Amino acid sequence: MSTNSSSSQTIVQRMRAQLPDAMKARDTLRTGFLRYWIAQLTLGTGAEMSDADAVKKMRGVLKEAKSGTTTFSDDELALIREWVPPSLSPDQIIERLAPIADQIRSAPKEGMAMGIAMKSLADDAVDSDDVKAAIASIRQ
Repeated sequence: MSTNSSSSQTIVQRMRAQLPDAMKARDTLRTGFLRYWIAQLTLGTGAEMSDADAVKKMRGVLKEAKSGTTTFSDDELALIREWVPPSLSPDQIIERLAPIADQIRSAPKEGMAMGIAMKSLADDAVDSDDVKAAIASIRQ
């Protein structure tokens, strides 16, 4: 079952749709995962978080895991990755930043260059460490 099957549904709606199957299959890992994330991605009002915010929240967990601080198991992290679109590679980031490379080079400070880059990459899935590496290579 593809998690991207119907793009008109939100991430939370797709998770809710998968929950009964996981429960029937007695897949305790997936059932617990779906219940946890449905709760995490539903605001106190009962409204669902936007997909962009949901992905950002899940990416945050993956980033923590990369640095070694996480309470999630490897199996849970693998499930999170199923829901998160892949990030651009450093080479793809450099490619996307090419049109504004001059602005990045002329930015007086690293932080300003990062701001310019992140603004330009707002619609893309990127890891900030990869963006920093791309900026460093552009600014050489």
